[in-house]
Amino acid sequence: MQIPDGFKLIPRTTHYAFYPVTNLVMNLKTERVLKPQWGQTEGTLRTKVVDSDGKPFYFVHDSIDKPPPPTLTREYVLQDEGAKILPDYPRYAITELGVLYCIEPKKRGRKANRIHVVDTHDHQGWESASLVSSDGKVRKVRIDKILKSIWG
Repeated sequence: MQIPDGFKLIPRTTHYAFYPVTNLVMNLKTERVLKPQWGQTEGTLRTKVVDSDGKPFYFVHDSIDKPPPPTLTREYVLQDEGAKILPDYPRYAITELGVLYCIEPKKRGRKANRIHVVDTHDHQGWESASLVSSDGKVRKVRIDKILKSIWG
């Protein structure tokens, strides 16, 4: 199976190639062009392909040249960044500057098995985040209140 000129092999796959000029994905086994979809939530063009293990996933066209996210470790977050673990939310740690990390990530999902910065949003004029408490319930918390309780 040969990759045509200008095509790039899609990561995690063995026989799918992407042509960035026209945004087309091609199955190299069947030599057919796959139909892309518009991802409403992400706002990006994506195509459903199958990885080398046989599991289907959506390949986002903009991610072909994007570098992988940096790998964070629990030790780096707690020691080098100086973050402290939240008492009511043991999966999370916060720095003195208000950067909130998830240090015990979920096993599934888009940030599976990866320590990451927690997404925050504006709620009634305050920066907030949705966190999972020690009893497993999701709660919306204000970042300023967490900072005041942890760092004083």
